Amino acid sequence: MRSCGAATRCPRRSWTARMPWAARFGASLALVSLLELLLAEVLPAAGRTIDLFVLLVILSSLAGNSFQGVTGGLAAGVVQDTLSASPFGLHALACCVVGYGVARLSQRIVTSQRLVASLLVAVGTLVHQAIVLGLLMVLEVGEPSGGAVPLRVVATTAIGVPGLWLFNRAQAWADERRTLKEGRARLR
Repeated sequence: MRSCGAATRCPRRSWTARMPWAARFGASLALVSLLELLLAEVLPAAGRTIDLFVLLVILSSLAGNSFQGVTGGLAAGVVQDTLSASPFGLHALACCVVGYGVARLSQRIVTSQRLVASLLVAVGTLVHQAIVLGLLMVLEVGEPSGGAVPLRVVATTAIGVPGLWLFNRAQAWADERRTLKEGRARLR
């Protein structure tokens, strides 16, 4: 049987597995940006409450790669700073810290359990909000409103847990499909 190197196309891997992480993250970031803009236009209160960019950084950092956590956090934070009226670099720094922290934590603990993953989403969102509020107070750029932090943490976690479940189900479906395809190829 032939090996699947970098120059050959591997028949056992799906097209999403062959796609580089940066391309998958970029497509996800574009989708989250579109959803964030749509949510802010249709439901302004929900758009201010749910933080989809932080959720994207946390869910992509659960794989445990620190470099991907930092670069994903930086990219998502810069896009969030561009789309919002916040000072440039505020969310980028906070998302970098959250991405790195979640990636390092997921290297140390088992994140396949739903409770652990939902706690990581909640803690990551809380840390992001604490960094943003702390930077706003230190820089004296705007008036920080700490009252919305618990609501934002709960709302983002409530959106993140079903999103994580759907992601895990889609990944299990793709793995099952790949296994069935390999089994059919062996029968021939």
